[in-house]
Amino acid sequence: MRILLINAFHYPRGGVERIYFDESRWLAGAGHDVLHFAIRDPRNLPSPTAGYFAPPADYGEGGDPWRQLGQLGRVVWSKPAEDAMARLVADQRPDVAHVHAPSRYLTPSILRPLARAGVPVVMTLHDFKPWCTNRVMFARGAPCERCKGGRHWHALAVGCVQDSHARSAVAMAEAYAHDLAHAYGPVRLWIAPSRFVAAKVAEHGLDPARVRLLPHGLESNVAESRAADDGRYTLYAGRLSVEKGVRILPALAMRLSPRPVWVAGEGPLGEWLGDQAGSLPNLKRLGRLEGAEFARTLRAAGVVVVPSLSYETFCFAAAEALAAGRPVVASQIGAIPELIEHERTGLLVPPGDAHALAEAVERTLDDDAAAQRWAAAGRAHVAALAAPGTHLAGLLAIYEEARGAR
Repeated sequence: MRILLINAFHYPRGGVERIYFDESRWLAGAGHDVLHFAIRDPRNLPSPTAGYFAPPADYGEGGDPWRQLGQLGRVVWSKPAEDAMARLVADQRPDVAHVHAPSRYLTPSILRPLARAGVPVVMTLHDFKPWCTNRVMFARGAPCERCKGGRHWHALAVGCVQDSHARSAVAMAEAYAHDLAHAYGPVRLWIAPSRFVAAKVAEHGLDPARVRLLPHGLESNVAESRAADDGRYTLYAGRLSVEKGVRILPALAMRLSPRPVWVAGEGPLGEWLGDQAGSLPNLKRLGRLEGAEFARTLRAAGVVVVPSLSYETFCFAAAEALAAGRPVVASQIGAIPELIEHERTGLLVPPGDAHALAEAVERTLDDDAAAQRWAAAGRAHVAALAAPGTHLAGLLAIYEEARGAR
């Protein structure tokens, strides 16, 4: 099968890119012809279709919001990306297209050439972009569904997009334009990585008959033996942002002192967290860790915390920790309970409750037998739920179904 994978970015960046590249590798390994489409960027990895990629763009958090407002046309509907996709489709003729996160870098304009050519399209629900103006259903420090039913003006009123009213104005215009154009109409089947996501998008009007449940695949290596001095620290690994619950970490460190709390990752709260660590000697920032260094740090942790405040659609942070055989304490929110069953594969706590989080971490660190039992059960659960072979088989079945659907 000739499969076109579509994502805004073609270089390692986050969880979306992880599954995008994993699926690319697994599909190619199974003998399929894999094509890619993204924006041009010097950080991109090699691709046989890189010459067709869309012109570069930059709408990141560090960009000038007024400049973004001035480029409203391309943010809402990227004609350059649409034209680039049309050239790729005409020359390469894919059998199926799989969209991950087109974002405002590509926009759903890239779906039109696929529809005109009769290429069946499936799309993975990494977030809630078609229904939520800021994608993650989170605003003012809590889950938010104010825009439900197409009431996107709430985004501007709240200023929920990167805490900027200017960026929120762009996102509001984008959302209304996409609704008016039925921009996501060409998507035949949607892939939900969790039961939570499937239920949530149904609440927002997506026909459940067009949704297929398929958890992300996750490769896991056999955990290495741990040294005698391992397991003494609590680890947070992920994006340093409000929705991930990062503001709770100083309170956790204060409660656990002198036990160490290590933080791996980067994000908009990085500088703030560094300031907090200045007065908390047991709170240690590690920065961004990758590859073997990250794997060693994860495997040696006494417990991994996932204090998310927003709806997790799958939660790689929890899944990776479980796959590495580490006990996990996590927020009871979004799809996390599909990975963590309280007192069987880990511990769950109310989101934002620093006291409950600290108590659960202390319990895990103090009861090694229970911690090992939860970790073993969690690892077995993730191995079954997210086995790459199972994911690949499910993915191919969805592709074939989309090819037969109209």
